[in-house]
Amino acid sequence: MSVALRLDAHFDTSGSTLPSPTRITTLALVVYGPLTVGALAWAWLRGGRFAWTLEVPWLRSPYPERFALSIALGLALGLAVVAMTPLLVERTKWARMLHNELAEIISPLSSAEITWLALASGFAEELFFRGAMQPVLGLVVTSVIFGAVHVGPKRVFLAWTTWAIVMGLLLGLIFELTGVLWGPVLAHVWINQRNMAFIRRH
Repeated sequence: MSVALRLDAHFDTSGSTLPSPTRITTLALVVYGPLTVGALAWAWLRGGRFAWTLEVPWLRSPYPERFALSIALGLALGLAVVAMTPLLVERTKWARMLHNELAEIISPLSSAEITWLALASGFAEELFFRGAMQPVLGLVVTSVIFGAVHVGPKRVFLAWTTWAIVMGLLLGLIFELTGVLWGPVLAHVWINQRNMAFIRRH
C-alpha cells in the first residue's frame, strides 16, 4: 500500500479523518518523485548500475529468459495476493479491522487517483527498496525496513507492517532470483491498485 497514504494518516491535522484527494495526489508527488530520483542516484553512485537490474542474480540464464520469469512470477504473486485479500477480510478479524481503517483514508479517492497512486508507489518503492537498497543491505534487512515504513497511528496497523515485511521478502526474492525488477514492479502496482479499489468499493 502507499507510503503517501501512511504519511497522510500520520500528519492529518485538519480534524477530519478523510484526507483531501488533492492533498493525497500532491503528497504522492512530493514523496515518490524524490524517492525515484534517490533510488536511481544511489544505484548509480554505489555500483555504477541501473536500479532496475542486479549484476549477479541467482539465476544465470540469458536476460530475456530472466525478464520473462520476473514478469511471470510478479504476475503470479500479484494475482495470488489480490485473490486472497477478500478472503482474509471475510474470514479474519485483523484483516477486517485493517480494511476498515484504510477505507477511511482511501474512500474519498477516485478510480483515477487510486491508479495514479498505485503506479507511483509501486514504481518508486520498488526502485528504492529492491533496486537500490537491497543490493547494499541485503534481502532481510531491506524487507524489515520496507515493513517499518508501512506503519500507522493505531495498533491495528501492525498487521499492515507485518504484511509489508512478508511482501518485501517475496518481491525481493523475485529480484534476487532474476536480477530483473520489472516483475516486482508489476506485482506491487497491481496489488496496490486492485486492493485499494476493493477497499473503496467495500
